[in-house]
Amino acid sequence: MSRRHVPPVPSLLTARVQRAVTERARRLHLHVGFGVGRRATDVCLAVVKGERALVLRHAADLFEGLGVDQEVVRASQTPEAFELMVALMRPRAERQRRGAEERRASELGDVD
Repeated sequence: MSRRHVPPVPSLLTARVQRAVTERARRLHLHVGFGVGRRATDVCLAVVKGERALVLRHAADLFEGLGVDQEVVRASQTPEAFELMVALMRPRAERQRRGAEERRASELGDVD
């Protein structure tokens, strides 16, 4: 018996965010791909690729005004392009308090 991986159906928020980021990236001549975050508070992961100066100059513009928080997870240079991986998360006010394993580095300051 063979099993096939079936990707999860994105939530409405995830679909809306991905569509908006894709449209903005296209206008800025950047490439963007999406992944699934491992934390319950993650909306999605976004990988932005392009010329280093363009990615760094426009990264904030890609995610501005979408109603999600963002945190840079990784930045790397490949022979083809510069890559920036960003976790897009539900706004902090909407996140439930969970154990330390659910926190990102930006949230470690509010440990009691």
